[in-house]
Amino acid sequence: MRLRLREETRDAHESVDALFGQHDLSTREGLATTLQAHSIALRRTLAALPDPASPHAHTLVTMITAIEQDLAALDARPSVACQIDADDTRIHPLGLIYVIAGSRLGARILLAEIRASTDPVVAAATRYFTCPQSEDMWKSVSNTLKVWTGRADEEKEIIASARTAFTWFEAAHRTVQKASTPV
Repeated sequence: MRLRLREETRDAHESVDALFGQHDLSTREGLATTLQAHSIALRRTLAALPDPASPHAHTLVTMITAIEQDLAALDARPSVACQIDADDTRIHPLGLIYVIAGSRLGARILLAEIRASTDPVVAAATRYFTCPQSEDMWKSVSNTLKVWTGRADEEKEIIASARTAFTWFEAAHRTVQKASTPV
């Protein structure tokens, strides 16, 4: 199932990577923009989870808190409020968490860019990208997908939900870009 998810969401993943790849994470502006958008997307994901007391929900709260701490360290404004529409009745949490947890693998690469910054404030704003709970989230999702034996219709929901999560990151990026564009 993990391979199928990766293959069937590849285009959406590449699109999100291209959007966020525009930003130089070694600068305050680039890192703040990325963090603000991630906060919006993570909040939307958290709102869509059926169990707010689940371990994955707890990890998302921890990640959002880490983002807000990094933004404060950068002296950047907190994430803007954003309404991202979706029909949550058709959302499968495994698809959402696959995207969030999978993004943490790329975080290791991005972390090197942040730590290489000549600005010591930027180089130290790494709480989100080093959040240890997100590593556990990936292990959990990966193990679940490895032994997956679900129904075909449920697999379609998981894949559709993963695509939805990618669209939330795109929408969050647009929101932050729009908010930072002078009128």
